[in-house]
Amino acid sequence: MADLSMISSNRIIFFPRPRRLSDHINSRIRSLDINRVTVDKILSQSRLRLVAKPQNLPNTRRNTNLIIDTDKGKMVLKKYRPDWKPSTIEFEHSILQKLKDENFPAPRLVMFPDGNTWLNFDGQNFCLFEFIDGRNYSSSFLFRAHRVRMMATSGRTLASLHKQLAGFQPQGQHHLGFKSFHENRLRDVEWHGRKIEELSNLSSKIREPEDKEHARWLIEKGNDLFEDMRELNQILQSDLLPRIIIHGDYGLHNLIYTDLDHAIPVDYELARIEWRLSDLVSVISKFRYKDGRYDFESITRFLHSYQEAYPIDDTEWQKFPLVWKYYKLMKGVQYWISYFETSGPVRKLLSSKSEIVHSNWALENPARLTEFRINNR
Repeated sequence: MADLSMISSNRIIFFPRPRRLSDHINSRIRSLDINRVTVDKILSQSRLRLVAKPQNLPNTRRNTNLIIDTDKGKMVLKKYRPDWKPSTIEFEHSILQKLKDENFPAPRLVMFPDGNTWLNFDGQNFCLFEFIDGRNYSSSFLFRAHRVRMMATSGRTLASLHKQLAGFQPQGQHHLGFKSFHENRLRDVEWHGRKIEELSNLSSKIREPEDKEHARWLIEKGNDLFEDMRELNQILQSDLLPRIIIHGDYGLHNLIYTDLDHAIPVDYELARIEWRLSDLVSVISKFRYKDGRYDFESITRFLHSYQEAYPIDDTEWQKFPLVWKYYKLMKGVQYWISYFETSGPVRKLLSSKSEIVHSNWALENPARLTEFRINNR
């Protein structure tokens, strides 16, 4: 039987899932994700010296990262995706610099000798971060009491992040968000309409039987998808919902916990100017069990803790179901795009379908939304 005193303390009891263990082992035995010659040349330009062999950073998804021990301390070397523009990197780094100036717990960029926080080497973009001590628990079995308490911590932390960045206009630009606090999106509704038409044409040429079946479903939904997005955009734009800098991919997978009550958000690549509610939709829509059911206890603890630190007024909250639907439809289009950008796999089409299917959940469950409001506790 578990020691209940440990469960009630700040110490987090966890057991790695088999997938996490296999990923960790694989990260150790495969060749370096960034070749050693490149590492040495970048460190030479940075006037840093290796004191131990570099290691792949386990459990990373979109980007390529190495853990490197240098004479100036442990760091993470990050290689950006080829499609990530300098203006997008500048946007992220501007946010991280602001958080540093405000002493907010976040990744700290290492400046290169020329004063820049990233460099281009052989046509690829790299940056260095100070290593963060702590642990990520996204792929671990946790005591239920610990998991729920960590959700409360994550809610407070996101609220603090939002408040810290309120009104700040970063340098650069992010293609997934609004151009500014007062301008339209870079990828507006008309852009999505053209993209849906393009995706439908590409999907009609798919030959793989399973992929073709799912693509046909998306093609049939294409016109309704665009019309729904256009109608929602008109409603939400007219209401002038509060815009802030959102994290964009917040959740347990991007939090480093030092204990149950303190977490450090990482990976600001998708941070952008957006409706505040979009970040909340992004987070709570991930709180689902394998069978598809939502984890309402975790959602409630997260949202109540968020609202205690950064209240949401009734006018903004009333638009939550519409923001939910708009966000999920946009995600559906993004997964559809990603299928062709990555030449598959079929799970991208399945994810696209899932986002569209679940886009009406908030509209269909008003009683649940009432439970999430802090004034109903």
